[in-house]
Amino acid sequence: MIMLVSKRCLFINRHAPYGSSHPQETLDMAYALAAFEHRVSLLFMDDGVYQILHNQAPAMIGMKEISHAFRAWEDYGIEHLYVEKASLEIRGIGVEELLVNVCLVSSTELHEIMEQQDFIFSD
Repeated sequence: MIMLVSKRCLFINRHAPYGSSHPQETLDMAYALAAFEHRVSLLFMDDGVYQILHNQAPAMIGMKEISHAFRAWEDYGIEHLYVEKASLEIRGIGVEELLVNVCLVSSTELHEIMEQQDFIFSD
């Protein structure tokens, strides 16, 4: 019998939601690992914070909206959604503009979170 050991996995989302397949592929991988009982968390920073904004209109550029997929994070047992505070501040985005509830983290807190992970994946 094969025993799976649950690992702590952090997925870092740095890219804007449209223009590449990185965001969707990262989310698919996170959900797949979470489905196999790994302890998955998501971090949004840099332009990745745009992935979880309300009122996206990707049809205007011929793309399919991916933000609805983030609403399923609790169903998959994703432990935490983190957003780097500085990334929001630099872009003038308020937490009330985000699609999901998140935990805002400073750079110092971010380093502590990363140190606790078994694996870190970055788009």
